[in-house]
Amino acid sequence: MDMLDWLSTTNEASIAPCYHLYLNGKWLPSTNDAHFEDLDPATGMQIARVADASQADVDAAILAAHDAQPGWEALVAAERAAYFYRAAELFAERQEAFARVLIAETGSSFGKAMYECSLIPVALRQAASLTTAEIGEVMPSNIPGKINRTIRRARGVIGVISPWNFPLYLSVRGFAYALALGNTIVLKPSEDSPLTGGLMLAELFADAGFPAGTLNVVTTSRDGAAMVGKSFVEDRRVAGLSFTGSTNVGRTLSIACAGAFKPIMLELGGKNPILVLEDADINRAVDICFFGAFLHQGQICMSADRIIVAEAIYDEFLARLVEKAKVFAPTAPAEPTCVIGPIINTRQVERIKKIVDEARQDGATVHCGGNANGNFYEATVLSGINPDMRIWNEEIFGPVTCVMPATSVEEAIRLANDTEYGLSAAIVTSDPFLGEQLAERINAGMVHVNDSTVHDEPHCPFSGLGASGGGGKWGPKGAIEAFTTQRWITTQRQQNPFPF
Repeated sequence: MDMLDWLSTTNEASIAPCYHLYLNGKWLPSTNDAHFEDLDPATGMQIARVADASQADVDAAILAAHDAQPGWEALVAAERAAYFYRAAELFAERQEAFARVLIAETGSSFGKAMYECSLIPVALRQAASLTTAEIGEVMPSNIPGKINRTIRRARGVIGVISPWNFPLYLSVRGFAYALALGNTIVLKPSEDSPLTGGLMLAELFADAGFPAGTLNVVTTSRDGAAMVGKSFVEDRRVAGLSFTGSTNVGRTLSIACAGAFKPIMLELGGKNPILVLEDADINRAVDICFFGAFLHQGQICMSADRIIVAEAIYDEFLARLVEKAKVFAPTAPAEPTCVIGPIINTRQVERIKKIVDEARQDGATVHCGGNANGNFYEATVLSGINPDMRIWNEEIFGPVTCVMPATSVEEAIRLANDTEYGLSAAIVTSDPFLGEQLAERINAGMVHVNDSTVHDEPHCPFSGLGASGGGGKWGPKGAIEAFTTQRWITTQRQQNPFPF
């Protein structure tokens, strides 16, 4: 069955299709013939059975990528770029199908799914442009007749681990730039999004004509994830890692990579603040904060966990935000009006419930929401939180946000910076020049004035500070630094005497 057609054919768990691994240009079952279930988070229904890779399968994927890499890097730039342009064209033709599966597999609303899909052709064309990017320079020498130059070469095989929340875009971002620069890829998508995060992309790239072995996709159950990460770290044929996911897992991988002297690109969690200054348009501020807090049920690394509001407008802002949050009850993601859809799985629901219930017991006020119904959790707004609470320090990753007053701009900045994270932040003000000045004082890799914390453009440097990531910046310039190695080459064009 064509992967892009299955969802429109059936939704019955009893005949859910089964999908293989993509290794060296072929669709293959796992060597142990094991599978795991891919579930619809809204209904719990099985939508697919997916191959659960063994160690032998991961080894085969690494070998395929290793063998394909020299020939792929040797292709002329225009030829490599052509594959990406073709993939972008094919994706535009298949966008509706990708959006459908995002809704079914990850609980995305239609709007979120289409937003995610809109980023893919842009990222693929941006990757194509990297094939002709400047990757060398000539520098003067203090020795007569000597020429100093630097060149960059692809690292080799890159192991990519992508998350379930924006699986399509974050998988593409995780590997496309590295692939365009001459590396080859072994991609392990999340067990909660194996189709949109991996196998549908494998089919897209295969149909675009990418040579066998350049992109390999290994899917595993939750129990197999550590095995893949360990293989990426310990196998000497893997030259580097690209990881997007939780801070705890990222920390573990980073420590392991340090021991193996292996580079890793990390995009991790966030505790992202929005500062609403006294001169802000309150209605506009509410819209910005609602979007930043509740898009995709708050399951975004850039979601706004903290909303810090000037004391003079705090009460009015809080009342209006609560009023808006009450309007959007959780609904099935396939509903055209869906804004708050399901949480990805029951583990995440239980975690969100525990964080909110602990805050309530510790004295926080829950103004709306705070309840779960199956895998759905209500849009929740809290106040009265303090640094002794878990919710103050820990990323929520759900449809929950905390509103707190600030008596001054200085206090607002202090509250915004009181975190080990440093991914994204936003400032809402009628004075954009003041906003730009204050943005430089916030410890975050990205600060958006008069916009949401949730914002990305493939050509811009996406990065975090502290526990939010490291190892480089996402985007074209950062990719060149992260996924190539620089070499210094000198040529002595005239003979010079040696001292002995």
